[in-house]
Amino acid sequence: MKVIDAHMHYGTDAKVASSVCTPYMITGQPDTVIRYLDEQNASHGVLFPHDRIMSPPWDVDYDKANMQVGEAVKKYPDRLVGVARINPTFGKEHTCALIDKYVKEWNCKGLKLVAGYDFYRPNDMKVMGPLMEKAEEYGLTVLFHSGDAPRDLPSLQAIAAKNYPKVNVVLAHAGMHLYLWEAIIAAQDYPNIYVDMSQAFPFDIKIFIEQVSSEKLMYGSDAPYQSAAVEQLKLREIGLTEQQLEQVFRTNAMRIWGIKE
Repeated sequence: MKVIDAHMHYGTDAKVASSVCTPYMITGQPDTVIRYLDEQNASHGVLFPHDRIMSPPWDVDYDKANMQVGEAVKKYPDRLVGVARINPTFGKEHTCALIDKYVKEWNCKGLKLVAGYDFYRPNDMKVMGPLMEKAEEYGLTVLFHSGDAPRDLPSLQAIAAKNYPKVNVVLAHAGMHLYLWEAIIAAQDYPNIYVDMSQAFPFDIKIFIEQVSSEKLMYGSDAPYQSAAVEQLKLREIGLTEQQLEQVFRTNAMRIWGIKE
């Protein structure tokens, strides 16, 4: 079975991460992303920029990084799902203009948010509302980094999902161990909340499936930082059924990210 990697960064910032598990995946070189997919037996990947403003600081609204993702998606539209990194604190007009551009120019399919790096609260609808409205308008999936206090918490992110029930919301890392139960409660309470298991502990993955469902969990490698081999092994070593493995490795991502066979 070919897998779908639902969590891939398009390279990194060497000043932030001087050593990563996939050093050959480099921003601006889309062939390196395809090599990574092939090496882990993946048919598709969900691709977005490095999470932080590159150092020294430039591209503060992530526009250049997002357009680099777009160039990769345009070269490999049958393998890559492109997601834009968005800082909604720039305000409604700028945020909506960027999203409009990404959707129209390179068929953007989702928005990645890291509130801790951009200094806002995901439950602040004055900041989040315009972005969520655009997500609903275009059918975009909203992907939150989760598991870092005080801003990137599932309990705060769930408020955005509650206010926009037609928008699919993914909590990356399933709360990152410390906030696993916040992710579980959020996924139990709101049908439009899902998680990916990148960086999650194996027993956290088992507990999430036990408490929620295997239908709400996706495989993700968190490349280039983490190892695809290790992340896949976590799923293969915790006693999942063949049906559950197919859901987590492939069919859930197809449904949530709109991937066609």
